[in-house]
Amino acid sequence: MTIPAVDSEGGFGLVELLIAMVVLQVALLAIVGAFGAGAVALGRAAKINTAGALADQQMELYRAMPYAAVGLDTVGAPTTGTYVSDASVCPTGQTPSCGNSGPVDNTGTSPWSCTAASGTSSVSTYFSANNINPCTAHRVVTGATSPDSRTYAVDTYIAWGMLVSGTRRSKRVSVVVRDGTTVRELAKQVTSFDCSTGNPANTAPC
Repeated sequence: MTIPAVDSEGGFGLVELLIAMVVLQVALLAIVGAFGAGAVALGRAAKINTAGALADQQMELYRAMPYAAVGLDTVGAPTTGTYVSDASVCPTGQTPSCGNSGPVDNTGTSPWSCTAASGTSSVSTYFSANNINPCTAHRVVTGATSPDSRTYAVDTYIAWGMLVSGTRRSKRVSVVVRDGTTVRELAKQVTSFDCSTGNPANTAPC
């Protein structure tokens, strides 16, 4: 009977094959995991980009308005939950909902109206675009109205008055776009307007 040499490799082919398959499986799982993480990151980036576009769309409506017309109608806005609990944009002591501020000019009078559906004082008649009324404090973008068919909440806040001690009164408009499902903040824009913004000729000075 012939005895195999000590250094013979005979009989080890199956074991080597099993080891190679295990190593290959581990490598494939790592690659699949990386693709999954990449897909999640891309999806979140797409949502953030869409939210940024929605915030910019809302703020552009205000930028196209004269100072006196910048205002907010809180009818239909949530009075509880994330809308009113966001301390970074929600001024305290505002009623009926945080950030409530109707259109006023540099003398404190109200030549424009958020609630008028038509007429020479109607904000929605002259300053809305693509069926978006800038006065709406809370609107949900979903389905056919959403750029990517996801659901977003576009929340607008306005703080009005002497925002910085010793300065003239102004309006700070904050637009926050949140994930409509998780209410996670995705984008925020803040712009301050003072009475020199779109101030008509011969009106009271700032």
